[in-house]
Amino acid sequence: MADKKSPASGWPIIQGDYHSGSADSCVAVCSFGSHLDEQGICDAGAAICGSCKTENLGLEKLIANTISNPNIRFIIFCGTEVKGHLSGQSLKALHANGVEG
Repeated sequence: MADKKSPASGWPIIQGDYHSGSADSCVAVCSFGSHLDEQGICDAGAAICGSCKTENLGLEKLIANTISNPNIRFIIFCGTEVKGHLSGQSLKALHANGVEG
């Protein structure tokens, strides 16, 4: 099992429409627009659970809150995307192509 690390001070570092659970958990859950029992999922053991409805600010918050907690090793993506937004497609492209810098 991986050693537990301390997340960034004040984690989650960016406020948004989500619930946070144990910062020691290795799992985050993200819906692309479908409604979830976010508090129930956190009570069951997730570090954080919320939705990502837009491909710009939504992904920015998702990435910032994930990388600021070194204990998160897995993200479960689920749900139907919001009409007119492609946050799931954008995340898939980021995974496939990385970030140019």
